[in-house]
Order: sequence, then C-alpha cells, then structure tokens
Amino acid sequence: MLKLFRKIRQKLLSENRVNKYFLYAIGEIILVVIGILIALQINNWNDKKKERALEVKILKEIHSNLGHDLFEIQDDIRVMDSVDLASKSVIQFLKTKGEPTEDFCNDVAIIKVAPHFDPNKSGYELLVSKGVEIVSNDSLRGAISVLYESVYSYYNKYEEERIKFKAEQIHPVLLKYFTAHVRPEFLWKSSFYIAPEDYVQMKKEGEFLRLVNSVNFENYMVHNRAERTKKYIQDLTKFIEEELHNKGIDY
Repeated sequence: MLKLFRKIRQKLLSENRVNKYFLYAIGEIILVVIGILIALQINNWNDKKKERALEVKILKEIHSNLGHDLFEIQDDIRVMDSVDLASKSVIQFLKTKGEPTEDFCNDVAIIKVAPHFDPNKSGYELLVSKGVEIVSNDSLRGAISVLYESVYSYYNKYEEERIKFKAEQIHPVLLKYFTAHVRPEFLWKSSFYIAPEDYVQMKKEGEFLRLVNSVNFENYMVHNRAERTKKYIQDLTKFIEEELHNKGIDY
C-alpha cells in the first residue's frame, strides 16, 4: 500500500497538483502511524502472554512446594504427638512407679526429639526474583507473601526456641541421670539407661519432673502453631488451585 501511495504522490507532483499531494502525504503518514501502533499492540500482547505464562509456571511451582511443605508439617505434628504422649507417660510414671523400666527409658528418649520444619521456597524465590506483581490476583499475591514472610518465619522462631530449650535445659539434665545408647533399630535411633539408685535420686530432687512438665507445655505451644501453619498451607493450596482453574489451567 505504501508503494501505491508513493506512485500517486509522484504522479501528483508531476502534475503540480500540490494540494492533493499533501492529502496523500498525510494519509501515508497516518498509515505508517497505524502500522506502528498495531506493531506495538502486538508486542504488548505478546509480552502479556509471556507474563501470564510465567505467572502460571510460578503458581504451579509454589503449588508443588506447598505439597512438600504440607507433608513436612504433618510429619512434624506426628512427631509432636509422640512427644506429647511420651512426656505425659513419663510424668505419670515418675508419680507412681518406684523402679525404672525399658518403656520408661524409651519414652525419655522421645521427649528429647525436636522436629525441624524445612519448607521448599523455590517457587516463592522465583516469584520474588521476577517481581511479586506478576501474580495478577491481588488477594492471592498477598496470601503468598504472608505465608512465606510471616507465617513460616513466625513458626521458625517457635522451633528455634524449642531447639534452644532442649539443648540448654533438657539435655544436661538427661546426661546427669541417664546413659545414652545408640539404637539404630529404634525409630528415634536412641535409648537411655538409668541405674535404680540414680532413678531414686532423680525422683527425690524433682528437677527432671519439672523439666518434663516444661517439655509438655512447650510441645503443646509449638504443636498449636504447627496446626495453624498447616491450615494456612492448605488454604493457600486451595486458593492457587482455584486461580489456576479460573485461568483454565490443569495443575
């Protein structure tokens, strides 16, 4: 079409029809501008398409990460359930029994266990590197940020306090009264032995019973926080699934 305009322009110039030449010149300019605008629109459409494809990729990766995290937090909760049962059993045993048993020593080995939650953040790290605004749904973007920047960080502080408490308070008292043994065949890979005379002394002093009560309370607090974290993971997983469904994507 531009070639046609040029031919008309040359003819008009040769015939000295200046006014009509200017009209065709303006038309040619308008045509060029329209072409540029169309090209820009196509480029913008392609950029948006690439951005949406990247958004879907990131949401799928975060969704996959959350599946890993849910398994991890549920496993931690199961361990904390075991610690709860063991600590209550030890407390009851110390109040009623006069001689240590193998089951008692095995329960003591359980109360020292401190599970650690290690979430997979690869999808969120990719999102941050590309810019969080790439998630077009404002509510979903906020929910993702809250999980990784607040919920996980807060839960991690609970775990750090538990690990510090057991390392500084529980382990020294355990070593004061018990002898540790490596037991690979056991779930917790260890067991303890306490001599009858040491057991009598331990009950008399009361220090160990107070610590086990503290373990039970501390375990309850972290367990409660873990349940809340699990619920947030489940809710965000469902949120992402709904968003992908709305975009017509199989996850």
